[in-house]
Amino acid sequence: MKKVLLGLLLCLFVVSAVAIAEDILIFEANFDKTDSRNVYFDPVVGDWEVENGGLVGYDTSDVNTNAVQELDQLGEYTFIYEYKVHYDFSGGQWSPAAGLHFMCSDGYATNRGESYLVFQDYGRVQLYRASGGGLTHVTQVDGYPAPDGGFSVIRVEYNVKTGEIDVYLNGNLVLQWVDTNPISDGYYISVRTNMTAVTYDYIKVWVRK
Repeated sequence: MKKVLLGLLLCLFVVSAVAIAEDILIFEANFDKTDSRNVYFDPVVGDWEVENGGLVGYDTSDVNTNAVQELDQLGEYTFIYEYKVHYDFSGGQWSPAAGLHFMCSDGYATNRGESYLVFQDYGRVQLYRASGGGLTHVTQVDGYPAPDGGFSVIRVEYNVKTGEIDVYLNGNLVLQWVDTNPISDGYYISVRTNMTAVTYDYIKVWVRK
């Protein structure tokens, strides 16, 4: 009888742990009629349009385009960002290149205030940290080029409490970094390109409490 009770308690503990670690979707942009009225990427820099189920950036000359979305990212949780981007056309050096700023304090600033930037270019996946108006390159992994004419699915898991950032490319963990002074909250996310025409098929954000 004791073994049965112990087994039941263990099962309840496992179920509770899974429930506690559940990922809760807090933002979803599919760029079609399924989007809520809260989905609006403000085209700050560059030529951006929502067309045929995607957020399309046409600018192949600007090195830092920006379309920004308001989104509160608050609390000592793990925030998960995932987007699918198609690299439509390369316009110059370092391209194709595109990415996402997250945990942004100011989505309208050049480097989005305090923020992180995950970025894939012609040869690698990179991670940057923005602070004080500047953008600092913190780490990269070579051998994962942005596919010209193809697409990538990028997923970032950011643990606010520990500062750990894990970056996945097409389902594979390719990059890890720990910020010893992690950004504690953000109010925007922002897409960014460098001399590249792109289509973001979707952008989703979850929180793991």
